[in-house]
Amino acid sequence: MKIIFWGATDQVTGSKTFVELPEGRILIDGGLVQGPENAEEQNLENLPFKPTEIKAIILTHAHLDHSGYLPRLVKKGFEGPIYCTPATAKLVKIILLDSAKLSEEEFYSQQDVMLTDSLIKPVNWHQKISILGAQFELTPAGHILGASSVILKSDDKKIIFSGDLGRFDDPLLPAPELCHDGNLIIMESTYGGKFRIGDYHKDLHTFIASVVTDSRVGIIASFAVARAQMLMSLIFDFFQRHPEYKVRVVLDSPMMKEASKIYKQFSALTKNQHLVVSAMEEFDVLEHEREWESLQKKSGPLIIISSSGMLTGGRIKRHLANWQNDNKAILFLPGYQGEGTPGRAFLEGDRTIPLNEEENIHWSGEVWGSEAFSSHADQGELIQWLEGVDKTRSICLLHGEALAKMELKKKLNDLGYKNVFIPFKGEIKLI
Repeated sequence: MKIIFWGATDQVTGSKTFVELPEGRILIDGGLVQGPENAEEQNLENLPFKPTEIKAIILTHAHLDHSGYLPRLVKKGFEGPIYCTPATAKLVKIILLDSAKLSEEEFYSQQDVMLTDSLIKPVNWHQKISILGAQFELTPAGHILGASSVILKSDDKKIIFSGDLGRFDDPLLPAPELCHDGNLIIMESTYGGKFRIGDYHKDLHTFIASVVTDSRVGIIASFAVARAQMLMSLIFDFFQRHPEYKVRVVLDSPMMKEASKIYKQFSALTKNQHLVVSAMEEFDVLEHEREWESLQKKSGPLIIISSSGMLTGGRIKRHLANWQNDNKAILFLPGYQGEGTPGRAFLEGDRTIPLNEEENIHWSGEVWGSEAFSSHADQGELIQWLEGVDKTRSICLLHGEALAKMELKKKLNDLGYKNVFIPFKGEIKLI
């Protein structure tokens, strides 16, 4: 097999890895670059192969940095199968439809998304699928609903693609299945240089208590898929155990609402099916403009959950604009804030964000951050995931900022994994 490393070699996002199999070429994930100032330029770059030359795609999970390029490939001529789990198939459709609304028509349209959806072939975990003279199966990766790692076999060779790995103590999802041994392990390294700081129960409860006790407005920046459903479940559980802190919670994201329906549908995949179903039905959702106009006039205590999680877009800006002069208001940023994003800038002290081309928001309230809510495995959990792997195997690190990958590589070397490498874009690996 020949592996061509193309996406997420220099950063966390934009996952794209090509594999040449006996009977053709496949792509593992097709994601958008998100965050950097030149993200649009990177997303418009030509691939090393024509989309018509790609015979199949295996999608690890629904997040846009792994799936967002798929309609572009379809628009340019890809017409093969796209394999993923049933839950991923449901989630990726709503994520891509939302992306099409935000993208320029020349990148891809909602019609391109519907064509992409028609190519998706759902497969269950551990179901063995023949593909171009080889075989693959998907295994649970935690992270978000339906997320998978990939085991790809051809003749006597085996490659493992971690996809994005979840934490081992995730409040909603079971831990990822440990890595199978293989000739090459390709793994993410988003938190490769970190151990998770904070406690998600404590950090969230402190936030809620401050909102309620001091009658504040609390705005939570959340990804619509996975992060929002985790927050909803944790808040619902806290209210059940501490009714004296119960306060109105409003969701402002159409995609958040649709994703919550899918979490309900696949609640059997979570740790607590009853909790998830109840939480997804509990909170108010802004449906109409008049509801937003009414909310604009509200004072605390009030909690608003809106996207996006890194302040890169979405409806959260209208809440920041509305309460920007309220120095009691709290902007809560739970989880990882990518390099170059407004969320990272706010955590580092910036308080200005564009509202539109002509106007800026100048936030005068507090900004609270917590890394406890990240759905990515930290350094210790990444190492734990590898515990069944022969230490002589080749391990490739992707999906991380440069420092994160270097720190994880050093740690793995210290633990006896000597064949650890960080590929450059376009690098080819033969196994």
